[in-house]
Amino acid sequence: MEPPSASPRAGRGPWQELLLAVSLLTFWNPPTTAQVTVESVPPNAAEGKDVLLRVLNLPGDLLGYAWFRGKSVETNNRIVSYVVNTQVITPGHAHSGRETAYPNGSLLFQNITLKDTGYYTLQIITNDVQVEQVRGQLRVFHKRSTTGLPVGSIIGIALGVLIGVALMATLAYFLLCTRTGRASAWHDLRQLWHPPSTPCHAPVSSSTSPASLPSPTKEVPIYQELQHPDTSIYCQINHKAEVAS
Repeated sequence: MEPPSASPRAGRGPWQELLLAVSLLTFWNPPTTAQVTVESVPPNAAEGKDVLLRVLNLPGDLLGYAWFRGKSVETNNRIVSYVVNTQVITPGHAHSGRETAYPNGSLLFQNITLKDTGYYTLQIITNDVQVEQVRGQLRVFHKRSTTGLPVGSIIGIALGVLIGVALMATLAYFLLCTRTGRASAWHDLRQLWHPPSTPCHAPVSSSTSPASLPSPTKEVPIYQELQHPDTSIYCQINHKAEVAS
């Protein structure tokens, strides 16, 4: 069931008149022991959630009630008041627009903030002009992430991881540059100690391998001539020798 619509008046209203009448009669009717209790549902809530101050054991002969912010029942601290006979809900000076009162006395807070943390006082007036007061408390904490850690802690962890990765990358680059520099210097020293051979400057060797010598059948023409002499030349030489003799 939707709560009764609130009246736009936030100043003097039915609640002040009701309190005035009760104050005149309290001298003849001493207050009874308060049996009404208020509990927060849930007991601890994250900011941005909805919380209900639920009233238990509300008297059946209720004339009206009012909610106040804090432990005092001053007019400036009044959030909302409700009169049973007229079912009129009147917002007070401390009403922020996020509070909703119900006929059973409960007070709903929507989209709570850290500023809502604290005590709240419920003032009850019964038909026999008895006035009772009972307090409830809201506990609001910072909104947490799905991991159960505060948002600030997650941001700090993320920054720490990023800084660690950056340091590791810097160290790896430094080590790589150091190793590269040492390898380059070692290569230069080897070039100085063992210069590379070129086609024009062959390395000096104390012995010659037989495989490196030229083949006599391919490289020396006179050897080929001795193996295959020209017979016509020898015939001419023999003929001249016979004539001379």
